[in-house]
Amino acid sequence: MQRLTRLFCAISILAAPVSAYAQAYVDFEKDFECTVFLRKENHTRASHGLEMSGKYVFSFQDGGHCNVYDFRTASPEPMGEFDLVSSGKDNHVNNVEFGIEKAPGGSYPLLYISNGKVGSDLEWSCFVESIKRRGRSFSSELVQTIVLDVSKWGEKGYARIFGAPSWLVDRKRGFLWVFSAKQRTTPGVTKDPSENEYIATKFRIPSLSEGNRIVLGVDDVLDQVIFPFEVWFTQAGCMDDGKIYYCFGVGKGMNNRGRPAHMRIFDTDSGEICARYDLVECVPQEPEDLVLRNGYIYLNANAGKPDVPCIYRISLPRGK
Repeated sequence: MQRLTRLFCAISILAAPVSAYAQAYVDFEKDFECTVFLRKENHTRASHGLEMSGKYVFSFQDGGHCNVYDFRTASPEPMGEFDLVSSGKDNHVNNVEFGIEKAPGGSYPLLYISNGKVGSDLEWSCFVESIKRRGRSFSSELVQTIVLDVSKWGEKGYARIFGAPSWLVDRKRGFLWVFSAKQRTTPGVTKDPSENEYIATKFRIPSLSEGNRIVLGVDDVLDQVIFPFEVWFTQAGCMDDGKIYYCFGVGKGMNNRGRPAHMRIFDTDSGEICARYDLVECVPQEPEDLVLRNGYIYLNANAGKPDVPCIYRISLPRGK
């Protein structure tokens, strides 16, 4: 059943039409740890998706290339690299998420890849690949493609998203969520914050036994939670135990667009924003994707030359 969260959020936004910051959820985090964890040398394209497993850090670049770094040493030089099978000019690799199921012969759980490129033929697709490791050699195999169909959402009372879905895996609870917005989160489109909302929609995680092409439509929706719009330039994030960790903005100097880095934690159980981070001072680069590990949030950032893009380590909110 669709939540009453939508009505609550709509009333909240109407009560504060200029800015969602007027809502009395939580203050910005203070005195949190934020340091550079790893400087990514020898990058050739824009950095985007990030995942980690064991001693390996997988940092993906626009088009589908992946540089693999050593988590233990945090060496700036990649220890390996490979291309996704879904590589191509329209695969932005905006977000990557390890899932639960493992394909035969795979070294890691399935990797869910959000392309995130607005207007692309791939915009509504999630590529599911299996990564294999042999020593320091990595490769991948495309094992499934999931396509999102939003054509009938409005008929069944669900809020429709503008596009560019970010596919998030809640491994603890075993669900697949899609995070997007009512309209594109750029100042040119969202001129009035009260006219936009963040929309999180819950699905099952399709198993490989269901086939190599899955379409998730309105009848597959398990839940939908809507959050008030607060910051521009939606990037990417991750999910853990019902909470969505997401970053926004383009950093201090990217093309002089003036939208610094921010982060929010959204609680899909309560329908509230449960933590806010202003990262303008500690993450000057463009935030791209997040990973939770060992009580910290790792943020993959992009930067234009001659700057070296970094992965930042940020402490979790106190008491959460």
